[in-house]
Amino acid sequence: MLELRLLKTFLAVVSAGSVRGAAEALHLAPSTVTAQLKGLEDSLGAPLFDRVGRGVLLAEQGRRLLAHARRLVDLEAEARRALSARDDEAGELALRVSESLGAWRLPGVLRRFRERFPQTRLRVDKTSRQGLARDLAHGVTDVALLLGEPFTGPSLAVEVLGREPLTVILPPGSPLDGGVARPEDLAGMPLFLTRYVWSARRLIEEALSRAHVRPEAVVECSSVEIVKRCVASGLGASVCPLFAVRAEAARGELSLAGFSGGPLWASVLLVRHEGRWLSPAAGAFLEAARECFTPARA
Repeated sequence: MLELRLLKTFLAVVSAGSVRGAAEALHLAPSTVTAQLKGLEDSLGAPLFDRVGRGVLLAEQGRRLLAHARRLVDLEAEARRALSARDDEAGELALRVSESLGAWRLPGVLRRFRERFPQTRLRVDKTSRQGLARDLAHGVTDVALLLGEPFTGPSLAVEVLGREPLTVILPPGSPLDGGVARPEDLAGMPLFLTRYVWSARRLIEEALSRAHVRPEAVVECSSVEIVKRCVASGLGASVCPLFAVRAEAARGELSLAGFSGGPLWASVLLVRHEGRWLSPAAGAFLEAARECFTPARA
């Protein structure tokens, strides 16, 4: 096992260019520095320095170790800073957020969160469910905010905060604008669907099947922005969160319609790992999200 104190001694020798210089910087006896270097070399099974006169030069194995040693020492310092900081300044909060929620709903949540934790560093990644359970378990992600159907997973706490209304979107100038789309209205029209509206997709496909109607094609997209641009260009129809298309509808770039098969919704989900310690910052984010989405605002 690599000991951090030995790595720090190694880095001090590299910086000073000699054992004596490192000993002075570390306030140690030169013999102690020499012994620590030997201990590190023995643990790695390779010489790290070539002795040249009164100085030292990095050997090949030492050059390979150098960048890793610096990262490990820096990581220890970062961990100490995070643990010693006050709760309202502590560390980093890693979030994974659905694209549409991140663009239209997350700013309101972060505004509330920042009132309590103005100094916390935030890392926000666009999310998918792939690898989410692993990242939550390993601490790569602290909290996820998703739009979709409730699901379960080992040690996952999935909280439904509310529901967001979905709407059928059609090319601009559609005669269905402001009305209700029936299954037969979608006959022969390509459907662009994002991957988080599985419940709405089932409802639409069941209604189309009952009416013996088939769309021209189903195009699956991971981005709501791609879907909107395709529909606005007249390439087909889709189902999107109402909050994500209001602006385009107001500008006349998209037509909006209800669906005769029933109201369409997507759940807002707050996901975390049940077994991991919840930091004060993560707890504050959960509360801010609950305040913004319970009940969900249309």
